[in-house]
Amino acid sequence: MSKWLASVQSLEEARVLLSVLPDILDMKNPAEGALGALKVDTVGQIVKLINGRCQTSATIGDLPMQSDLISTAMINMASSGVDYIKIGLFPETGLSECIVGLAATINNLKIPVIGVLFADKALDSNYLPLLKASGFKGVMVDTAIKNGQHLLDHWSFDQLADFVESACQQEMLCGLAGALRCEDIPALSSMGADYLGFRSALCQRQQRTSSLQIALAKQIQQAIYAQKKEDMSSEEKMVLSWQI
Repeated sequence: MSKWLASVQSLEEARVLLSVLPDILDMKNPAEGALGALKVDTVGQIVKLINGRCQTSATIGDLPMQSDLISTAMINMASSGVDYIKIGLFPETGLSECIVGLAATINNLKIPVIGVLFADKALDSNYLPLLKASGFKGVMVDTAIKNGQHLLDHWSFDQLADFVESACQQEMLCGLAGALRCEDIPALSSMGADYLGFRSALCQRQQRTSSLQIALAKQIQQAIYAQKKEDMSSEEKMVLSWQI
């Protein structure tokens, strides 16, 4: 049963969500790209505001695939007290070397690191064993180009299911994101991903850089809870059939 992640771009938006907290409160600057980073101080303020009421994650920016640059950004962001750090993995020359070069920093951080792959950047699950060996705790697939297209415009259900299965085989956390909509929840939850990530679905006119709306967040939360209830009911029916 999938949990949900909601991305906020400011301390004010985090306050808006206090009554509708997701399983993971993510922090990013959508005006600065797919994984634009907020200032470390801002992330720290949001972490303090949340005070352990849900898990938190933060991005470090759309950075070149250079391990020294990314390592510095990870160390800086870790000082905020966030629970997870997310790193965008772009299909550039030297990506594999970059991932290997991050291993020492990741293992020294003691904070779980999530690698983000992009469905519209021709990078697939073949990198998962390398990410696992380098200490990444989890992986997610998102979209890099924010032009209104959804995750399912780039990858089919079969591709996404294969991605989730590959992550499970590596014993890694797995997330799905990319302009997800409320109506995507039933189908994507059935794939077994650990969490589904939302930003544009929570905003006015589904524009990821516009302000977050609590009514839309409630809609997503209710849909997630309804799906969990349905999944639990299905499991109970299955157990009952086995007992019969």
